[in-house]
Amino acid sequence: MPDELIVRRVIGAPTSSIFAALANPEVQATIDGSDMLRGAIDPKPLNGVGDTFTMQMYQPALGEYVMENTVFVYRVNEEIGWIPNRQGMKPRGTRWSWRLDVVSEGSTGLTQVYDWSGVKDAEFRQAAQFPRVTEEQIAATMNRLADHLGVPVEEWQEKSEQN
Repeated sequence: MPDELIVRRVIGAPTSSIFAALANPEVQATIDGSDMLRGAIDPKPLNGVGDTFTMQMYQPALGEYVMENTVFVYRVNEEIGWIPNRQGMKPRGTRWSWRLDVVSEGSTGLTQVYDWSGVKDAEFRQAAQFPRVTEEQIAATMNRLADHLGVPVEEWQEKSEQN
């Protein structure tokens, strides 16, 4: 099994609108399809690699906790991603990223990559039971993002299928 989960959808909004929403930590809890995110702590829009944002989180097995996220990729209207770590701990090796591709005027191909290939601690890998988030939960996030923007979402069609 690969150590990443990739989900693609087409969102009926320009890349600039989608990127602005993804770069705003306040929006993250609103669109989260896993229902783990509870809210941003001292939120401010992200502006580049190295920026950080902190989220209040909840999981039944862990209770309430705080995640600190550090942006590792930031290309305006193209890609944004962060490395999460539990507050007070070092990152464990997971990464979340979003890629945006223009499909047509006002329509964006959105790809989310949940990557846990950097998790090297065997005990943590076993205890965490990766993937911690399902494809359905990521798709739900994309649906909520589209709802937040007031636009439609549809299944991704490979280019060969679109022609």
